[in-house]
Amino acid sequence: MKFENKSEITLEKYLYLLTHPIGKKAKKKLKNWKMLQIFAMGVTIIYSVVCYVTDALPLAVIGLVLVCAFIYKLMFQLKRKGIKQYKEIIENQPDGKWYRTITFDKDIKVTDGNTVTTFKYHEYNKFDEDDRYYLLFKNENAVLRVEKGAFTEGTDEDFVKFINKKIKSK
Repeated sequence: MKFENKSEITLEKYLYLLTHPIGKKAKKKLKNWKMLQIFAMGVTIIYSVVCYVTDALPLAVIGLVLVCAFIYKLMFQLKRKGIKQYKEIIENQPDGKWYRTITFDKDIKVTDGNTVTTFKYHEYNKFDEDDRYYLLFKNENAVLRVEKGAFTEGTDEDFVKFINKKIKSK
């Protein structure tokens, strides 16, 4: 039995993937980045208050400007970087669209834009799903996301049965 899953990676999907990591290391990295921004913002707020209380108003203003910068980084920087990366990827696609096609046959073949990678089923050891994707885990850090409802060959229901036979969740 063969399955093909084809989806266009839109900006919305790319930003979702960027801001919703699955792998353990990726989750930890994003959490640590956010915590560092919050810590730096807290220190800067305390600095600004101390400067204000001691009548060092110019320094307090500088502190408030830094707080605004940390808020910007926390709220908008990741999205801005994602948009920039996405545009760079799109520029390298032949028709200006980015498609990811995953074929499940003898092996797993992932065609991602201009790149083709082949995997063996035995490389994966866990199958799970969330509200948008089927998740095939190589380990706790390497995850292949397969978009739900994007099968051009086969159905979601048959795919779940098929992949559960192929990947023995441990």
